Amino acid sequence: MLELSDKTIRTIKIICHMIIIVIVTFALLREAFFSIPDDWLFFFTSDAIENFMCTLIAYGLYFYVFNLNGIWKKIGFVIGFISLLIAISSLKDYRIRDTSTFEHTFEYFTSFLGLSLVLYSGIYFLNRLEFLNRYKKLENELNRAKAQLLRNQLHPHFLFNAFNSLYSLSLKKHPETPDYILKLSSMMRFLTDETDLNKIRLNKEIDFIEKYIAIEKIRFGKDVRIKLNISNVIKDSTLIEPFLLITLVENAFKHGFYTNSKDAYVYIDLNIEDNKLLFTVQNSVFKRQHFQNNTRDGKGLKNLKQRLNLLYPKSSSLWIKNNNKSYITKLTISLN
Repeated sequence: MLELSDKTIRTIKIICHMIIIVIVTFALLREAFFSIPDDWLFFFTSDAIENFMCTLIAYGLYFYVFNLNGIWKKIGFVIGFISLLIAISSLKDYRIRDTSTFEHTFEYFTSFLGLSLVLYSGIYFLNRLEFLNRYKKLENELNRAKAQLLRNQLHPHFLFNAFNSLYSLSLKKHPETPDYILKLSSMMRFLTDETDLNKIRLNKEIDFIEKYIAIEKIRFGKDVRIKLNISNVIKDSTLIEPFLLITLVENAFKHGFYTNSKDAYVYIDLNIEDNKLLFTVQNSVFKRQHFQNNTRDGKGLKNLKQRLNLLYPKSSSLWIKNNNKSYITKLTISLN
């Protein structure tokens, strides 16, 4: 359902109510002008009167009767409305056939009752637009809150891994430890200042990934096989939910560089085609020792899948392949 402002909803309601009232009133006045005083019976059994009475009953039920306190008051008004419809039905039968029979009166009554219920349903739906729109807003707010909660859960997970790396470098008295701290500080500013926004520019997400890769190069050495390829990306205009892509990158380093093998690698490719963001991350896979075994699909990927279901339920896909030699993840997001 399209989300509208409260002012727009009120305007739609007023216009629709005015159209119904004007049409019914105009038809009634027109019929009165041509029928009165020559044929009172025809006027009181005309379609204009029938439509007017059915509309009056529908509005009366919605705005007055069902808001009354006390069940007996409501039942009394409903009985009154039914009696009014029966009277009009009987009068119409008499005007057409010069007599009133139960069979034809009941036929007209059911027709008038059906019209009244149809009008009531239309009025009910029209006046519930505001509640439906409010429900949609609340649903969107809830989804945003869930997405924000999931996003915030990633921050301590990321920082935990980053500080573990910093601890490792400090033990080795690595000369680039100060540079590592400086880059990590810049990334923490991104976490605190930017990720509260619903959308950020893609260049900020890319800058965050580049800083992360630079940190990992400090940790594992600048000769490690790490490639980042970016193509067909207009960095200043493309918007994306923050902190989505880094999850796959961090996951690749976590599971692709847990050994000191020279064959370890991480390849990252970011491309935009036909207004779709294509993000592919591939890393090496080595046989773990028995004490290193754990499940690959940990909190990071699980969290990412939940966020995609909330933020891009029909416009994203996450493809994962593990062939025991390489681990590949492909994320596709429609930028529409």
